Amino acid sequence: MKTHRHSRLAMLLLVTLLLAGCAGSGTDGGRGIDEGERATNFTLATLGGGQASLDDYLGQVVLLNFWATWCPPCEAEVPDLEAAYRAHQADGLVVLGVSVQEKPEFVQPFVDDYGVTYPILLDSTGQVMNTYRVLGLPITVIIDREGVIRARHVGPIAPEQIESYVAGLLP
Repeated sequence: MKTHRHSRLAMLLLVTLLLAGCAGSGTDGGRGIDEGERATNFTLATLGGGQASLDDYLGQVVLLNFWATWCPPCEAEVPDLEAAYRAHQADGLVVLGVSVQEKPEFVQPFVDDYGVTYPILLDSTGQVMNTYRVLGLPITVIIDREGVIRARHVGPIAPEQIESYVAGLLP
């Protein structure tokens, strides 16, 4: 009986180790959202009624900015993001404003009031926010022309910080 019990225990241990090896370390859920990794693609509705995917912007430097209209630091950085977009758009910079979990009828007046011309994407379910582990707002992810994440900036981003992040990525 003892031998049979030890055999079952050994088999259970072996199966557990095999399953653990197949499942991975549990940390690869963050793949595609950390510096040095290719950014995880997504498709969202645009404020204008269409759809856009992150991969649509391959070949450009992307400032992926997660924000909300009710967030004072987000509001404070909008003019600086707009200025950077206008100054460097011809060099291949795009700012993608990802409005998180808000309805278009709240986002549109905000965008109009601030004269935002960069694309606004609507993450109405929070799926992209969750994918990119956005735990607070604002967060800006800087992505190079090949789609690789070069930086992740937590909190409001100042003009000199934007310039520092994109300096080596733009001509």
